[in-house]
Amino acid sequence: VLEIVADTGVENGVQSKEVLGTLDALGGELSESEIRPGASVGKVLSIVDIVKEINQALNSNDPDAYRIPEDNKLIAQELLLFESSGADDLDTVVDSQFQTARMSIRVPYLDPIAYVPYIERTLANFRERLGPDIEVQATGFLPVMSMTINAVIVSMTRSYVLALLIITPLMILFIGSFRIGLVSMIPNLAPIIITLGIMGWTGIILDAFTLMIGGIAIGLAVDDTIHYMHNFRRGFQETGDIRRANAETLRTTGHALLVTSIVLSAGFFIFTFAEMNNLYYFGLLTSITIANAFLIDLLVSPALMALT
Repeated sequence: VLEIVADTGVENGVQSKEVLGTLDALGGELSESEIRPGASVGKVLSIVDIVKEINQALNSNDPDAYRIPEDNKLIAQELLLFESSGADDLDTVVDSQFQTARMSIRVPYLDPIAYVPYIERTLANFRERLGPDIEVQATGFLPVMSMTINAVIVSMTRSYVLALLIITPLMILFIGSFRIGLVSMIPNLAPIIITLGIMGWTGIILDAFTLMIGGIAIGLAVDDTIHYMHNFRRGFQETGDIRRANAETLRTTGHALLVTSIVLSAGFFIFTFAEMNNLYYFGLLTSITIANAFLIDLLVSPALMALT
């Protein structure tokens, strides 16, 4: 449910036929709108529906009377009569002073990120149609979740860029070579790119859980790459032979990388037994990313060292 709250700023401001008419028009437009192709808005509920039903009931249930009265005083009298009857339906759509109205919009379950532009468009439309004197806000579970997930994704994306800018010079410093340090970022980033490709190919959404995979993977990949390239560079300086340096590195460092990769992949693979989809995909994709990081260090890193 998406809740739109409109505060007129004055007592009994919602009882105005202009305000009710605008809310009625907006509700009709929302009912016919789409969040995205194939995903339509469900039912829209507001005080307008109650006002129309009251007016129809007081006019012998005439279908033509299912409308907003033209007189503001008549609107106020009908609402007062409805309140006097003991009904409490108004409590869900308007406050006791008739200053603030709430419109409930039923929407289908989608990725929360998909609702961020829809909520922004809806709020902009309400503010434009209702005017600057009426304060409009979006409340409810949907705006909170969509804005939260969107903020998480944006902040984590910035963190990845910042991490890349920090890790690259550190790799150059630790390895002791500017050229090799730059090349070493290829096996560090390749596992993440492959995982993103798998997600896009299989239709797995990018959420707060799957976003964490990149942070975990780049930490492990950098650690493995530093161990491999540092030992390779030391072996090459001692022997001057690329093949011998690579063979010795794989015999020593490669064995340690294999054991740690198996242990870590198995540990994260346990999450695939979870019933929640986000935990399942988190464990599966993290395991695949760790395995890819090891294979890339095993197969790609020696080729890069030979080329550099």
